[in-house]
Amino acid sequence: MPLLEGLRLALSQIWAHKLKSFFSLVGVIIGITFLIAVITIVEGMNRYVREDFAGSIFGINTFTVVRRPSIQTGRTTEEQRRRYARNPRLTLHDVDVVRRSAPPGVTVTWDSDRGFDQVRYGERERKNIRVVGASEGYATVQGWEVARGRGLSPLDERRGLKVAVIGPDIAQRLFPAESPLGKEIRVGPYRFQVVGVFEKRGGLLGGIWDAAILLPFSAYDETLSRDPGKLDEISVKAPTEKAMNDAMSAVEGGLRADRRLRPARDNNFQLQTSSGLLSAWNKINNVLLTVLPGLVSIALVVGGIVIMNIMLVSVSQRTREIGLRKAVGARQSDVLVQFLAESSVLSLVGAGLGVGIGVGLARIVHALTPLPASTPLWSLGLAVALGVVVGLVSGVYPASRAARLDPIVALHAE
Repeated sequence: MPLLEGLRLALSQIWAHKLKSFFSLVGVIIGITFLIAVITIVEGMNRYVREDFAGSIFGINTFTVVRRPSIQTGRTTEEQRRRYARNPRLTLHDVDVVRRSAPPGVTVTWDSDRGFDQVRYGERERKNIRVVGASEGYATVQGWEVARGRGLSPLDERRGLKVAVIGPDIAQRLFPAESPLGKEIRVGPYRFQVVGVFEKRGGLLGGIWDAAILLPFSAYDETLSRDPGKLDEISVKAPTEKAMNDAMSAVEGGLRADRRLRPARDNNFQLQTSSGLLSAWNKINNVLLTVLPGLVSIALVVGGIVIMNIMLVSVSQRTREIGLRKAVGARQSDVLVQFLAESSVLSLVGAGLGVGIGVGLARIVHALTPLPASTPLWSLGLAVALGVVVGLVSGVYPASRAARLDPIVALHAE
């Protein structure tokens, strides 16, 4: 029997028994839906972390000097935690050391993060906003763009002016019908004049920074700092990746010399880049990609078993038809092709429905949450291939059983 004829007969059988066919497909649909939805979200997260997230945290070609690592891979021992706790806090003296150590052409900024607070303007307020005190140039290093007004200037820092650049979510909440520029907002008991509004960033991390307030470090240190004179991080931005690596070596040597660390002693500070974040994400991603095939395979095995049982029932119900076909000249291979084609098409239809539902679910999640979504073409090919393989494997036994039927016995079957 030609393959196309087998496919035509398979489609006609599926259409003739639509309800039975649908229940046969449930396992395959669930497996492929899960496969596509998870791959779409994981791939979207991959692209977001590599292209946007890492750069948003550290900046492009930027490293940070911190007291303890903010991003870690693997388990942190109690001894490591105690060692991090003994590390001295960063101060403006460390900024001077970094500036002296770093090669020409790099930008050095510093900041301290108060964490989450609330801001008021008249009767309106916005809770859970991020308050950051930073030096001039910090926003540029982090890739923040000012949409209205201006950013922080060297004059703001030198004079300790109580000015602020606010995120667009704060501007929308506190000033829905007027310009925020020149207005005074209240953070805690202190007033700050709004001089600029950042451009909206959106996304997972952007949602945090869209509700942030940036203050000159000197004004922040005098008013809102929980630990005056102390810094959370020092950022160093270089023009190229090679220049960044050279600057990291120079800064590490300068800080070790200033803190009089002997060669055998570990650093009592940490240098972080986006590569650390990417390494942490790669470990998570590898775990997901290891667990995913196991979970999908369970659903597909169940789907294959269901298809096999349905096909066995179909063989028993169509025994006289098989006997008649053999009596008029059909070979064993013809019957085998017909039933293999039927099980393969059945599974392939389930894979197609699973792809559509999986992509749809991923898009809905992307629309309703900040989670990014991206469906790679290889995942669609994988879904189709799995559909065909499940259909073939689950159809082998029923098809061979049908092909081996004796035509005379089959014709006498009730």
